[in-house]
Amino acid sequence: MDEKKDKLKYGDLDYEVIIKKWNEMFYNSSLPTAQDAMTRTYELAKALRNICNNDSELLKKIIPTYDGMTDALKAAQIAKAVNAPVTQMPQGLRMVLNALKADFAHNEKVEKTISDIMEDDDRLYYRLLPQKALAMGYRESALKVGEKNLMPMVVCVASVIGGVATNVRLKVDGTFNWLNLLAYCAGAPGSNKSDIKELCDLWLAEMLEEDKAILEKEEEWRKLFKKKRNDKNLPPEPELPLRYIPLNNTLANVVLRLNNLDERHAVSVTEESDEISAKWTAKELVEFSVYLRKAWDSERLLREAKSVDAARCYKDHLKWNVVMLGTDDALYRFVRNYNDGLQSRMCFSRMFDNTFAKKIYKVPLSEKQKQNIRDVAHLLGLMKGDISLPKLQKKDDEWTERLRLTALKCDDEVLANCRKRTHTSAQRIVCTMMLCSVAEKLLKKHGLQKAEELIKDNEDLLQQMMLKEQTGDMLAAYDVIADYLVDNDIYFFRSKLAKAYEQNRNERGGDDSKRSRRGKNDTIFDMLPQNFSKSDALKMAARVKGENVSDNSIAKMLYNWKSSGLVVMEGGLFKKIATTCQ
Repeated sequence: MDEKKDKLKYGDLDYEVIIKKWNEMFYNSSLPTAQDAMTRTYELAKALRNICNNDSELLKKIIPTYDGMTDALKAAQIAKAVNAPVTQMPQGLRMVLNALKADFAHNEKVEKTISDIMEDDDRLYYRLLPQKALAMGYRESALKVGEKNLMPMVVCVASVIGGVATNVRLKVDGTFNWLNLLAYCAGAPGSNKSDIKELCDLWLAEMLEEDKAILEKEEEWRKLFKKKRNDKNLPPEPELPLRYIPLNNTLANVVLRLNNLDERHAVSVTEESDEISAKWTAKELVEFSVYLRKAWDSERLLREAKSVDAARCYKDHLKWNVVMLGTDDALYRFVRNYNDGLQSRMCFSRMFDNTFAKKIYKVPLSEKQKQNIRDVAHLLGLMKGDISLPKLQKKDDEWTERLRLTALKCDDEVLANCRKRTHTSAQRIVCTMMLCSVAEKLLKKHGLQKAEELIKDNEDLLQQMMLKEQTGDMLAAYDVIADYLVDNDIYFFRSKLAKAYEQNRNERGGDDSKRSRRGKNDTIFDMLPQNFSKSDALKMAARVKGENVSDNSIAKMLYNWKSSGLVVMEGGLFKKIATTCQ
């Protein structure tokens, strides 16, 4: 086998076979035409880059130059795909590979190649995340969940750490705020989400122990109340500051717990998000959403009530970190509104899909490893101060601008909006990793007791050490984490967000029959025949807007026309109802 031919194969699987199957599954085996060649070349390159190591030269060789395309145009589309934000394998390519796996069930070499591709994709973020960025505590947690569930662990553990390090504030975009994080980890039944819950409890061990002592006092009062219910001298119910707040409760009780807490963070971890969706009314879910949004922002929470016995809450700054675990469908039962700002404030992650994975025996953490986590968590609770990290902020600015330009080039409104709050959450997550690195250095150099004294006695120590933590590995970790968060936003919510944005525009615009002429899309509409196909729309858009028109923008344009009642589908074609967009 010559070198040139080797480059056209991934292991024992021809790239040509993958492309043929792609066209067969999604385009009824038809090849791109002059009208849609540019869009389909980009789409194909965006999928195949995951199994080509993002090598644009290899992609140029394996993707044909279709009708209506030149080598230069093909290279431009491939370059755009290669430079797009890093993501895991698109669902379409995964479907193609699964179909090929069934087709080549008799061929062990091809079957193994496909399994290797899947395995490599499952480990994508583990390979990208610098291992030196995982300090003590994070390293042990990574061992617990394994390589393929590294990122869900980082997102959920960071949310817990943000609550433990309750006296630390990070400067982001010129404003200091606490490490407020809201996390949702989605996974199929049997995907080992319980490992994440166990880790969260381990990080919160000291907090849970403190709350246990407080609950004993509350239980003593309850027993006394049962015995002397009508005694006028019965002491009032104590307002005890519990930091760990279970969500398997009424919303009123949750509010009371928040109100009783001092200036420290509350933390909630639930392994079944349906505990909330099933127990609370729609009105309470909306109220809960408001509280979570205020918690992410550390805003004031004032909850009044007429009744003396009703739940009230007066907090100048609501500090409450929440971790939720559940299935994909449970996620959609919880996040129902895509315009209220909750979705954009939450960090979403997903467990490795182990449906066809081989059985793996878990290796429990040793007592020493568990103690390492507890020691780091103990020091995090003592840390205090306002932290400014200029290098991390610069990295954040670069990532945000890069994503903005990418979204602008592709006319991708969803991607553009996803970056707005994600970059803040990513900075907070990286800050928790740096705090753990500081704790590790203090523990190794001074031991636990001396490290405690240093943190308490030297208020400037934390800022000084954190500045040194802005290493290349930590800054690279920011890119990986930010890309991962956006990847999951797109994975779970792209279509829902696009629909919500469009609905918003329609509501603001009022009566669609009175819409005004707004731009080039209206010109395209007027120039199209009475009956037209998507390819006709693409061709006309290329004439009006230029050749570099994305498939996403065409799909959005057609969706807008349908929503506005300008066109309907008839016999596989679009039929104009209105003669003009005016």
